[in-house]
Amino acid sequence: MATVPEPAATSIDPELAGKRLLILGGGLWQRPYVQRARQLGLETWVTDWSPAAAARGDADHFEAIDLKDQEATLALAERVRVDGVLTAADIGVPTAAYVADRLGLAGHSIEVAHHATNKFAMRRQAARAGIRGPRFHVVRSGDAASTSVESVEIGGLPAIVKPVDSCSSRGVRWVDRADDLPAAIADARAASLTGEALVEEFLVGVEGSIEALVDEGRATILGYCDKTKSPLPDRFDLELRYPGAFDAPAAAEIEALPQRIATGFGIRRGILHVEFLVAHDTGAVFLIEFAIRGCGSKVVTHLMPALTGVDVVRIVIRQALGLATPAPAPVRGRHGALHFLMFPRGRVTAVRGVEAACRIPGVIDACVERRPGDAIDAVHDGRSRPGHVLVTAASRAEVQHRIAQVRDAIRLDYERATDVAPIDLLDSTHR
Repeated sequence: MATVPEPAATSIDPELAGKRLLILGGGLWQRPYVQRARQLGLETWVTDWSPAAAARGDADHFEAIDLKDQEATLALAERVRVDGVLTAADIGVPTAAYVADRLGLAGHSIEVAHHATNKFAMRRQAARAGIRGPRFHVVRSGDAASTSVESVEIGGLPAIVKPVDSCSSRGVRWVDRADDLPAAIADARAASLTGEALVEEFLVGVEGSIEALVDEGRATILGYCDKTKSPLPDRFDLELRYPGAFDAPAAAEIEALPQRIATGFGIRRGILHVEFLVAHDTGAVFLIEFAIRGCGSKVVTHLMPALTGVDVVRIVIRQALGLATPAPAPVRGRHGALHFLMFPRGRVTAVRGVEAACRIPGVIDACVERRPGDAIDAVHDGRSRPGHVLVTAASRAEVQHRIAQVRDAIRLDYERATDVAPIDLLDSTHR
């Protein structure tokens, strides 16, 4: 896998030095949390289901424990007497809350963790809080065989079908034919830990997401973007552009949304990742979903600090240790983007140009997550996108220029083809 080097170490935080932090999840996007914690002087314990987790070598201690295994995680936390627990993975959120609750540590309540990871519970609580969302219908195991367009009562097709409790767009499908609805529900339920699916009204508009920090119940927005999504029927992201380009009324609603969520769901501290949609017909802002962890693909760990000057990971770590750390006022004015690199299907024999791409001014991270011998298959969710680039610049147009330079620099060789360029799935009118 080719990637830009990690940032250099920074000074120890005297309030953190020597404390023990349990980090649930050792995947690629969790590595910056582990690295930053050690830079700040913490002793790190990392768990992951995979003994070969990417962050294993970055941690002081590693245990191969499934993030869903609450009792095994609690036993470890008790045995090593951790001072705090955090996770940057959705699947670890309920376990982190459980450990914090049992040991009296700082963290989210079990109820908040449930609302943030179960989309049906999230929809119901959002409705109670007066937060606008799509019409929805939950499908449980006994309902699946008889589910029809008429029975879900969301205003007809097309619709979005998704697992109640998954992430990275796994099991999410757009459905426009009644005959396809049962199969889409079955796929969504298969991707769900609880075996449940949501069928939701399909909203037409521009999607975006918000990164915000919460301290003492007050939300501070780091940034928000507009997105280009994959072609239907899939619904994963292709590009995120900061700051988002929305008119003033929509921007006002977007900027109010994190505080409404923090208040409506009783979130006192931590980070919020909020996904929303601005409807084409009315300009109204809808909550799609939110998470009590930061955006992946190094948006929170790399892009937000570059755009705002805020050391986001340090704040999140300090909050996990129970140390109040109000977010400083973010710097405004820079533009940035997360752009996903997509390639044709095939078996890779060489990855070229990533190092050259990293030398382009404004490129803060570039990565192709495939090695020689790996296969690139069809992409249907966020987990299987083969690469990405993070860039920053003084203007939106310059950001796009730098993305184009990266795309010109990176090439793959396949068993039966050489010098293969990234596929352009983006409609240029949406950039």
